[in-house]
Amino acid sequence: MRVASYLIVFFLLAAVSGCGSPSAEEQAEVTASAEDTSAMQLYKKNCMSCHGNDLSGRVGPSLQQAGSRLTEEQIGDIIKAGARGMPGYEKSLKTEEIAQLATWLSAKKE
Repeated sequence: MRVASYLIVFFLLAAVSGCGSPSAEEQAEVTASAEDTSAMQLYKKNCMSCHGNDLSGRVGPSLQQAGSRLTEEQIGDIIKAGARGMPGYEKSLKTEEIAQLATWLSAKKE
């Protein structure tokens, strides 16, 4: 499914930009956009009920500025093992999915 998302975004970008191959910069933007979308889907499925639709927090703390407080590695460790009442997701998420979420949340600095 993830590959399909990349392909859809790639072909849409190619159609909008006309014929020819996208530049390396355009390809990087497409990849980043697809990764963000994938991470957001993971967040919605696994995290949103406790951390809120806009990352502002509910039962769990706000994650809006998670990257300002924690490193990507620390965020990944918390997702994996849990912390302060949060369950760990090591058994329910793949290593790659935990890494995606950690990368995405570590970029949240504002």
